[in-house]
Amino acid sequence: MIVSNLYKGGRVAVIGFGKTGRSVADSLAAGGAEVLLYDDSEICDENYRRFLGGNFIDEKPDAVVVSPGINLMWPKPHPLVKEAARMRIPILNDLDLFRLHVTGKINVCITGTNGKSTTTALIHHLLNFAGRRAEIGGNFGAPILSVAADADFFVAELSSYQLESCNIFGFDVGVLLNITPDHLTRHGGIEGYIAAKQRIFADFGEKSVAVIGADCDYCLRIREFLERAGHPRVIPISGRFVPEFGVGWEKNRLTDDREGLRRIVCESNPRLDGDHNRQNIAAAYAACFACLGNDLADESFRGGLFSFRGLEHRQEIASEINGVLYVNDSKATNADSAEEALKRFGSIIWISGGRPKEDGMGNLPKYFDKIKSAFLIGEAAEEWSALLTQRGVKNEISETLERATARARETAIAGDVVLLSPACASFDQFKDFEDRGRQFKNLVFRLKEKTK
Repeated sequence: MIVSNLYKGGRVAVIGFGKTGRSVADSLAAGGAEVLLYDDSEICDENYRRFLGGNFIDEKPDAVVVSPGINLMWPKPHPLVKEAARMRIPILNDLDLFRLHVTGKINVCITGTNGKSTTTALIHHLLNFAGRRAEIGGNFGAPILSVAADADFFVAELSSYQLESCNIFGFDVGVLLNITPDHLTRHGGIEGYIAAKQRIFADFGEKSVAVIGADCDYCLRIREFLERAGHPRVIPISGRFVPEFGVGWEKNRLTDDREGLRRIVCESNPRLDGDHNRQNIAAAYAACFACLGNDLADESFRGGLFSFRGLEHRQEIASEINGVLYVNDSKATNADSAEEALKRFGSIIWISGGRPKEDGMGNLPKYFDKIKSAFLIGEAAEEWSALLTQRGVKNEISETLERATARARETAIAGDVVLLSPACASFDQFKDFEDRGRQFKNLVFRLKEKTK
């Protein structure tokens, strides 16, 4: 744990007591601060004073630390955020506390609508494989204040929510993979969402490195802005081609053109199929080279890449039963992410649905010819059933994941792929996408046990 003594002897209000809020409270309390908890639900923790709603007038905290789920502006500010602003109390987040207490170390921060977890995990794996001590946290894995403080490198996945509420920037390496419409209600529209993502490059120093996707028009706009502003170290990356003075792919080979001399680094990893994963690999290579320079040997990179097994819940092979492949892609919480799974597989028995995102089904209808049948769950089920029926895709409203998985098992034959790729958020029926994915894997395990 990283201990924050910034408010030693003072009083800090923590708004939201989920995983991140708890890490903030523990860090501040260990540093000698009195912690006040504000949460909309009943929470039990004897170590801290708890408040449900209320305001700050009587407590007069020295600072307020908000959790990622707390609205700063859209669709309307959280009442306690408004109260803090009225009283001119500083509003921070956990990343601010981290930045104030971890100095002299290299921070690699990754964001994007899709692919950021895979890229974050891959960078972390590559740095450790190269013999460096790297910690991983943020929006992926442990909260950033929960990691060990004695690492050489800190690799953090940052959501748009975290970037929106952060105040202290100037990261050593910032990675922006892509931007597609997401969380628009929270950010007041697409321009607000883009602005939140662009904050990863705020206060960049001369030695900071910006790694930016070249396969996305929004990212190209941000890259042009940085270049006009005179930022000297911008590395474009792509999963489809080799950008000029960047890193990308040519004939299935990762190619480094940062110096204008096309140099082949390695072949692709078959576990990381598709243009999206190739972009993730290119981003990881560019970020690790920014950290290690010529100390990043091609042999070390290849060894790290081919020993990386991918992420749980991202096109994860759950099992094979009687020739039917069961794939857990629960992390596909929007249409763009689910599109990559539909591209990869054929003869699909599709389990999808949940709480729909702003982009709905996006480009998924162009892959409907690969779907043999669909079993639909959650809040999106009726709307998506109508769309699938209109396009001639056999479907059934199963309502629950358990029933959908059982019906998929009854329908599938050898050679089919039962694919959980919801293209929706999980919060209508599950704690989070991890909970959804683990429940699916447990259901598949039980099905396999019955076949023995």
